[in-house]
Amino acid sequence: MRRIEWDKESGGVLLTPKVTKDTLGISPRPVWFEELDLLGLDKLGYTYPRVEAPLMWAINKQYFYRGELMFEAKGANIYDAPSLIFQKGKESAVLEPVDMDLMLHRNKDEMFLIENEAIEFIRDTYTAYAGVNRAHDTIKANQGIDYEALAERAEKRTKQKMAVVKEDCDSFDVVPLDAANAAGKRVLLSTRIDRFIASFSGGKDSQVVLDLVTRAIPPTAFQVIYSDTGYELPPSLELYEDVKRYYGERFPSLKFSTARNHESVLNYWDKIGTPSDTHRWCCSVMKTAPLYRMLKVDGNKQARVLAFDGVRAEESTRRSGYNRVGKGKHINVFNAHPILDWSVTEAFLYIMLHQLPNNPAYRLGFSRVGCVICPFGSDWSDFLVGKLYPDCRKPFLDKLHNWVGVSGIKDVDTFIKTRRWHISALGSPEIKDLEKVLISSANHTTKITLLSPSSDFFEWLKVMGLYSIGYEKKSFNGSLKLGKDIIPFEGIKRPNRLEITFFTENKSFVNNIIRIANKAAYCVNCEVCEVQCPMGALHILPKLSIGSQCVHCLKCLNWHEKGCIAADCLRKISGKIKMGTSLSIKGYKTFGLRDEWVDEYVSDPDNFWESTLLGTAMFDSFKAWSKDIGILDAKNKCTELGGILRNIYKENPSLFWEIVWINLIYSSFIVNRFASLIKPGTFFDKKSLADTISASESVSSLTTLHNAVGALMDMFKNSPIGEGLEQGLTSEKKRLRHSYDDLSAEALAYSLYVYGEKNDTLEFRVSDLYQPNVECGPYIEFGVSKNAILKKLRFLSSDPDRVLIAELNMGLDHITLRSDLNSTTVLELITK
Repeated sequence: MRRIEWDKESGGVLLTPKVTKDTLGISPRPVWFEELDLLGLDKLGYTYPRVEAPLMWAINKQYFYRGELMFEAKGANIYDAPSLIFQKGKESAVLEPVDMDLMLHRNKDEMFLIENEAIEFIRDTYTAYAGVNRAHDTIKANQGIDYEALAERAEKRTKQKMAVVKEDCDSFDVVPLDAANAAGKRVLLSTRIDRFIASFSGGKDSQVVLDLVTRAIPPTAFQVIYSDTGYELPPSLELYEDVKRYYGERFPSLKFSTARNHESVLNYWDKIGTPSDTHRWCCSVMKTAPLYRMLKVDGNKQARVLAFDGVRAEESTRRSGYNRVGKGKHINVFNAHPILDWSVTEAFLYIMLHQLPNNPAYRLGFSRVGCVICPFGSDWSDFLVGKLYPDCRKPFLDKLHNWVGVSGIKDVDTFIKTRRWHISALGSPEIKDLEKVLISSANHTTKITLLSPSSDFFEWLKVMGLYSIGYEKKSFNGSLKLGKDIIPFEGIKRPNRLEITFFTENKSFVNNIIRIANKAAYCVNCEVCEVQCPMGALHILPKLSIGSQCVHCLKCLNWHEKGCIAADCLRKISGKIKMGTSLSIKGYKTFGLRDEWVDEYVSDPDNFWESTLLGTAMFDSFKAWSKDIGILDAKNKCTELGGILRNIYKENPSLFWEIVWINLIYSSFIVNRFASLIKPGTFFDKKSLADTISASESVSSLTTLHNAVGALMDMFKNSPIGEGLEQGLTSEKKRLRHSYDDLSAEALAYSLYVYGEKNDTLEFRVSDLYQPNVECGPYIEFGVSKNAILKKLRFLSSDPDRVLIAELNMGLDHITLRSDLNSTTVLELITK
């Protein structure tokens, strides 16, 4: 990325290779007369020509003319136009357009360097993988080995990064990554690529990449795919037709294709609710699944695809961590990012310099061209869509308005315009029977009951392994072969109800069976799991079928936590808070767990219940909190964990309260919602916390919610959780949730074992704990920084007890837990 300065003479910008005193901190975008008209500048004392060239530049919503800040736009939302705040003396102005010839002339040398570097990157990447294809096809020994799987297994075994490389003799090999780098060998993500594509979205970045790819490789070597999600802005659809004509004239052999889901996006809204921050199904269902399904090769197999895309690091913190070539989110998909280090300014300069088709939406003020409505969009985008394309947005907004109203939110317009709907998904009132999977486990048996399943459970069961089954009237029994084990099962099949019991203590098998149950119960034929199948065994349409090609890799199950996007709506769609479910909310009586109560209980647990320190309501509150923590059982008897925690409290009260907070996040509704909705650095009080929770989901009793919030605030005041653990620091009339980097190593170990149990894994990465959709772990619990975790991991990994192994060198961030420990026993071990 080049540095950017204002070029006051041309009215444009100037790229420079180094930082100067005039270097801008943020890249500006061009502003055309259409956007100024939309803001009403022509009626507010500004005079300007309506020409093709831009007139101003914008950084966020600050507008600059020849390097001077003129005004700022504030307050736009889905219903309201922005207010314009002018700099003193800038209330009126006569604007001249940017001198395009001068600006482009002054930037052509720097642009030549960056665009030719990108062209060389594309050509080099294509040549390398085209060569890999030739080596794969011409040498028979290369065709029968999955080198990527070998590298993955070697990495787990050796605990070091491994790489697939091509040797001079055209054979492939698996070697340590540092050895490959030292030898100057290219690391390969795949030993075969079936399709090279340029992903086109209608935005400026994909436009730039498409043009670069046409300049780098033959038009017969790749194809252009546009995903029509059903959310597209009208100018994006128009641009795609212009682009097809533009490149069709220049490269008649270049193939263009459009990928679409077989159903409309509004139908999916009706079936699985609105997309949201935590329920982001739309990209997978409407964009990537149709795209990669369209690219299948012979035998319905999922093609190995290398996609050149327009991802830029400047767009987000997450993207800034991308490698330039890397594995995509879907199986067999690899992404190359030619303009990863380009700025938005450089992308626009490229389009101007080469006079490429440009999306008209940019001239109207869109900084990013996305969807007509999006939980990840901005208030500014909401305003523009409502102003320019109200008819396109209306079907979505009508549903939002209706569903928010039905959910019990009083001020519907405020809820929508403040974008609270994106925090937690909303569901259609027509969605019935969300709880279609009932699970009970005891004595090494797991019973699953399916109510009105959407697809065939036994067809899905084929992905686990071969099985046999016999029927006698409504009952059945059978067995499934899982490796060397035989797992028996039995059950009853009735109309709209299936009951099946598996006799096994294999936890991994049970978790996968639950994912199968979710698929059978909730499947809406979205086809996302179909593109996870590398063998082409899975067909969703016209009818679910799993062919004999299935190798039981379980990728169709494990790509998603629940195994199924539709099943995820059960816990993501905003519904009523169900009292007495797995997350408790009642029973606290407005009291938090108080330090003095715990001290009294630990000092004399036998006589505690006769104490005069607590009244009846306080005893009830203590029981409710203690059961949520796991100190007391249903009969108010001390549990095994309770005994461990009592001993810990006597020696290390701070650790006691750290464990208390961790456990409450997974058992107490109010603590769970606080940890997930109130981010570190956020100020809050009782009212704002209650409003945040009620905004994110409808509640059956506001009184119960306010009582629970009051109990939490009381706990912040009367226990070390507030000030000591920094979860509710006193700050004038409000409290502040702060990142707690002083988390003890013992509590971190306990937290990581809880994380492993929740996710059914003994191996994960530090980076997994910081993913946007993570629902548990030390960051959610305490907001602890990555650096603080790394320091404590090094200590735990070198401790004589070595309760975990942390591989943190050479770019690794792997954590491996011991299979002989669980969250309770690890706590007992490290505090003995």
